[in-house]
Amino acid sequence: MGKNTLLAVGGGGLSAAASLMALLGSPFGVVAAYVAPLPILLVGLALGSNAAGIAASAGLVVVAVVAGGVAAGVYSGMHALPSWLVVHQALLRRPVTASGAGDGWYPIGLLVAVMTLLGAFVSSSTALAGGDGDGIEAAITSILEGVMEIAAPGFDVEQRQMLVGSLAPVFVGFSALTWLAMILLNAVAAQAILTRRGVAIRPTPKWSALSLPDWLGWVLAAVAAIGLLASGDAGYLARNAALVLSAPYFLLGLAIVHGVAQRGRSPGLVLVLFYMLLGVFFALAAAVVALIGMISAWSGWRPADGGASGGTAGGAAGNSRLD
Repeated sequence: MGKNTLLAVGGGGLSAAASLMALLGSPFGVVAAYVAPLPILLVGLALGSNAAGIAASAGLVVVAVVAGGVAAGVYSGMHALPSWLVVHQALLRRPVTASGAGDGWYPIGLLVAVMTLLGAFVSSSTALAGGDGDGIEAAITSILEGVMEIAAPGFDVEQRQMLVGSLAPVFVGFSALTWLAMILLNAVAAQAILTRRGVAIRPTPKWSALSLPDWLGWVLAAVAAIGLLASGDAGYLARNAALVLSAPYFLLGLAIVHGVAQRGRSPGLVLVLFYMLLGVFFALAAAVVALIGMISAWSGWRPADGGASGGTAGGAAGNSRLD
């Protein structure tokens, strides 16, 4: 067994250990589960998609042995397979067009779109499978009421009902967005760590040059229309899926905001104020940022020339490197 294979197996073991901390009720389980994809992503983005596959498989075996098949299924769906998919797609090579567009790598915007679609599909399918005769939203409301009775015993009935009433309509979408943020943040962190050490296969993409595929807008428009027109489970799932599908446009909107800020005299101050407002008025501010992203995507407007997705230092190219 070669050195890189051992590293891959070790990375999978670390990922499994982090996930098991949450599955087995550790006090730090939530934080550990959030970074569970990181070891697989580190292995994959440094050694290739084959190494990521070995790491994901090793982690799956460890979780299955320690916690059983159900836990292994959860780990596979939330951490192992998505991490491998990110690595596999990120390390695909694309030919540079005759006009010089592209940098020879799989577009980062397309990767974000694919992972977003995956999150919307899996969350909707899971909710549909777990629904009952009263409908998905009613089932989720019942579950949340039970959770709130345990998690917030100090709240009176009216307070719990108000909180559940605000969470239930968007719970499926919010869960998918939380998962998507986990995968993307871990991927960004892994790439940053590897780039600093000079062992990243792919140069770091320029997020300021983020560009989304045109088809994503049509998918979002169709799903949003269903959410507005349909009732029952179909309308509920469509509204939540539309929330998830707006996430890439939120990222594009952030890139626009950063581009505008960089053109001013005090970009740091502008960005600090912006993120303060985003934190205080998150729902409204996030909607505005996503709208900016949609306008940019559909009109082609950008505040500055972002250029093609380039990068900083990286290692040797390849999608299946494993010595």
